[in-house]
Amino acid sequence: MQNTYKLFLFLIALSFGALTSCNLKPNEPIQIEETQYSIAITKAHGSSGYEQYKIWISGLDSSIIIYDLYELSLDSASNIMEIVDGLIISGGPDVNPSLYGFDSLAWMCQTPDNYRDSLELQSIDYAYKHQLPILGICRGQQILNVYFGGTLITDIPSQNPSDISHRNDTSKSHHSILFVENSPLIHLAQNDTAWVNSSHHQAVKDLGLGLEVYAYSSDSTIESIGLEDTTYNSFFLGVQFHPEHMLSSEFANSIGYNFIESIK
Repeated sequence: MQNTYKLFLFLIALSFGALTSCNLKPNEPIQIEETQYSIAITKAHGSSGYEQYKIWISGLDSSIIIYDLYELSLDSASNIMEIVDGLIISGGPDVNPSLYGFDSLAWMCQTPDNYRDSLELQSIDYAYKHQLPILGICRGQQILNVYFGGTLITDIPSQNPSDISHRNDTSKSHHSILFVENSPLIHLAQNDTAWVNSSHHQAVKDLGLGLEVYAYSSDSTIESIGLEDTTYNSFFLGVQFHPEHMLSSEFANSIGYNFIESIK
């Protein structure tokens, strides 16, 4: 009887070993699924210029999942902000001057996109309060400044005339910018100046609460801003130029790489 019982146990063990040997191979590495990261872009469709944001980020890291918030309901956009790892506020039309107390200058602006203003202010609010990495580009820098209570130069040609043409197409208008002392952009550019493109109608005027200037152009236009708050542990940068159109620029791409690195 004991021999029969031992034989029964032996057969069970043998069967178990056969099953496991079919599924596990000696020295085979365990496959671990790579963590995927995602970002939201406030508008990344509608023209080749908007599509360029996705092309730029995907070219720097093709594994990044990109969510385009524009034309979503504010509730849907809010839900997406809860799952992404970073935010890019893209360029676009003028910010409604009523948002920074310059209602009387509305005639100087393009027709406002009030939905987009609301979408971006909501997205900035979530990202800032949850310390997500934030990159504001052109209009993106401007509305970041408005979010923090700052104002804008409503019409650069009439309010801040200079020899620099700020509003031309990014492929036609370029100028140098000068970084302020201790600006983190000095490290990225490996210089105290950089050559950038330019295509904007408005710019930062009075700086928002808690913000600081990182760079100026020679006519004193604010070209980059950051956050003074040292308790904010994430990437936070506004630039007036368009790094997504400067694909051959090591400086512009280093901005993108640093943003991507900060979401991981």
